[in-house]
Amino acid sequence: MPTITDLPDELLDEIAQLLPKGTLFSLCTVSNRFQPRATRWLYRSLALAGNGETIKICKVLVSNKLAAISVRKVLLWPGLAFSRLSLTGGPFYLYLSAFYKLLSRALSCATNVENIRLMFPYCGASLSLDACVFPNLQSFATTMEPHTLASFVRRHPQLQELHISPSDLRSIPLSEFSGISLSSLNSVCLPESLLFMISPDAPLQSVLSPEIEDDNEDIPNFIRHLSQYYTTLSELHLCRPHWNAEVLMHVATLLPNIKSFTFTRMILGRRHHSNLAFFEACETALPFFSSLSQLRIEVARSRELSGFTSVCDYRCDFKMVQIWGDKCPTLSICAFPSGTAWHRIEDNVWMPDLHHKAAIQWFFEAASTDQFPIHVMGSLQQFCDSRGKVDALGLLNFRSPTAMESIGLYPQTEEDESEFYSSDSDENDIEMDE
Repeated sequence: MPTITDLPDELLDEIAQLLPKGTLFSLCTVSNRFQPRATRWLYRSLALAGNGETIKICKVLVSNKLAAISVRKVLLWPGLAFSRLSLTGGPFYLYLSAFYKLLSRALSCATNVENIRLMFPYCGASLSLDACVFPNLQSFATTMEPHTLASFVRRHPQLQELHISPSDLRSIPLSEFSGISLSSLNSVCLPESLLFMISPDAPLQSVLSPEIEDDNEDIPNFIRHLSQYYTTLSELHLCRPHWNAEVLMHVATLLPNIKSFTFTRMILGRRHHSNLAFFEACETALPFFSSLSQLRIEVARSRELSGFTSVCDYRCDFKMVQIWGDKCPTLSICAFPSGTAWHRIEDNVWMPDLHHKAAIQWFFEAASTDQFPIHVMGSLQQFCDSRGKVDALGLLNFRSPTAMESIGLYPQTEEDESEFYSSDSDENDIEMDE
């Protein structure tokens, strides 16, 4: 009778890829045939939080070559060990020094890493990257202080994605970045002062500007600099403290082929006296776009305020999205500062993201007052009668990210979270140098 051991190696690899990490741990102990396949997927994506589990993983990478070369993605998350090194010495300093040496050895062994994210403000863990070279590294994102950042970027000219969001833009040592030219970049999140690192020949597709200073006068220069990539650039996201009534016209004239544009105001508050002027400027600029499909005008809001969108907001925004859709026929997705998000289902017929309670209330109100064409009403009736099981319009397939998710560069996944909290605090399991 055939058993699982009779399956071909390719199929066993596919099975291992779908297994949770707890099962992969057990599978490593089954047999010599299963052990390498389980190891490859067990260590493929690592979330290191500077705790005892991190130390155990680092020791495995140092001692197990297969585990080390299986790593493709590394996320370094804030933890006790990822702290600023004290210059006064003491046991904690010795512990951190030993930890960083172990981390550096482990990362040096992981030569096939393709994606690295450093999610903390201090430079401690960046010290472990000083001597590392990752020939296959494609994506690098960090919020760390840029003390050793320039040399790391210089050693990896093959980067395709580079996201740098330092907590203090004034701390960037621009002179250290001089001479860097990255010709493979297609996605960047860079302060304006570092845009010179992008080679003119780079196939740039996506740009996020993380600046939060009130530099509205510099926006035309910023857009003008990006215009050299107009043939490839399709997505632009600007974060600024206030609205800028001229920005959309600059984008429309200098980057007419842009497909997705997002402007996020970082100052909290959905209803602001400057909203109206900005909306009028958007309406004026929309006819100048030739390919715009997504437009998101958002306000950064805390998660506590993300559920305060009302039915009244949907009534007002429904009228506005119809006007904007008429001005820009290519527009298919639109989001407003109130928190409403819309998608075009045909012609100038728009539907909201129905994953919000207020949207569902407005939806039934609009349907009962014949605000949609007759043939659309028929599909809506089927949708309602079947409780969403018959969805000819694709209403349940549309889900727009909230403002916080859209500006979050590195959303934490459930897999990452399970990594962070799955271990005990046994940080003492490393040897300190005397």
